[in-house]
Amino acid sequence: MGKMAAAVASLATLAAEPREDAFRKLFRFYRQSRPGTADLGAVIDFSEAHLARSPKPGVPQVVRFPLNVSSVTERDAERVGLEPVSKWRAYGLEGYPGFIFIPNPFLPGCQRHWVKQCLKLYSQKPNVCNLDKHMTKEETQGLWEQSKEVLRSKEVTKRRPRSLLERLRWVTLGYHYNWDSKSKSPLPVDFRVSKQKQGS
Repeated sequence: MGKMAAAVASLATLAAEPREDAFRKLFRFYRQSRPGTADLGAVIDFSEAHLARSPKPGVPQVVRFPLNVSSVTERDAERVGLEPVSKWRAYGLEGYPGFIFIPNPFLPGCQRHWVKQCLKLYSQKPNVCNLDKHMTKEETQGLWEQSKEVLRSKEVTKRRPRSLLERLRWVTLGYHYNWDSKSKSPLPVDFRVSKQKQGS
């Protein structure tokens, strides 16, 4: 099984296989591997992207992505907990236009604020999440409010049922990919966020 990652590294080959898409096959492979046993040779490590001189076979070349440093003022970036754009490192993948990876653009202490924002705001409807397939919209409304007391509790036992936030795996913003129909549909997403760094 350890050799499988090398075999599945070429996304073009995987995508060509009938009745199975590349993402699902890779997801299943890494999920089923025992901790510490998966062959990570095909995984792109952006922390070492600046050292890579030639990509591994079947792995896209990591390239530096130029950012417009004047697009956001330093003051505006700081107001939302971000480093100045001039300090960001941005990377793309050759052959994948539109993909941009920015490692940690946050000011110290602000990651926690944005994690909380993601859990409180982005998990709300109309955004689609993994819980929607098993629950009604009413049951998944206000995941943060339903879960915060359970999560704050110091008492953690195996008998305690997991809160909805603990069962949340993903939330789609923008276009939602329907795995059953293999189609994308736009979601009416409101991207307004709080401008305070820390808070409620």
